[in-house]
Amino acid sequence: MEDNRSTINSQNQGFSETFNLDVLVSLLRQENAVDLCVIKVPDHIQYAEYFIVLSGVSPRHLRAMALYAIKVFKFLRKDGEPHAKIEGKDADDWMCVDFGNMVVHLMLPETREVYELEKLWTLHAYDEQLRKIPAEMLPEDFVFDAELTK
Repeated sequence: MEDNRSTINSQNQGFSETFNLDVLVSLLRQENAVDLCVIKVPDHIQYAEYFIVLSGVSPRHLRAMALYAIKVFKFLRKDGEPHAKIEGKDADDWMCVDFGNMVVHLMLPETREVYELEKLWTLHAYDEQLRKIPAEMLPEDFVFDAELTK
């Protein structure tokens, strides 16, 4: 009976001691992140596995979410794993936290509208679909290739 308890406890501890996407998304939701968007980065890009884009209701809210995520990361971080890097500490409208394989972009809604980071990563598939459409099927003023606009 005692062996079963220790096995169960070690399994539960092993799961809860890993800072992964599920843990990060859960803690951001717990901190009332607005419009949370998780983007799986294409495999050929080695920089990160996931980009998480979210909004906060105020500069203070952005900082609180970022600092809480970093605090949990530090608590769960294993020896030899990289440290979290933070950008935009002095900015009022955005912050970026790099956890190694996950990068979190925290922005005020109006800043998020300006940069539209989600579109950079999610519209690529649509660009590929547009390239497959014969040019004569598209309106004359429709530009779908950045090379044509140079």
